[in-house]
Amino acid sequence: MLDLQPAQITTEERLALYLACEKAILSGHQSHTVDGTTYTRADLRAVQKKIEELQYVLNAGKAPFTQTPVAFV
Repeated sequence: MLDLQPAQITTEERLALYLACEKAILSGHQSHTVDGTTYTRADLRAVQKKIEELQYVLNAGKAPFTQTPVAFV
């Protein structure tokens, strides 16, 4: 396993890792059972939430600002 601290990787790299994690979960690798005990490797909803957060961060700097004139009366 890679020993990466959040400061050592870019937001784009983190997003790619989370997307790979989501793919693995959706491919059926979310949990497994041994001797009647189920072990869950990742929480799909938490991973998807983080993907949304990272996409927001990446898109925040790219979105054009719009100016709407406002008149105070």
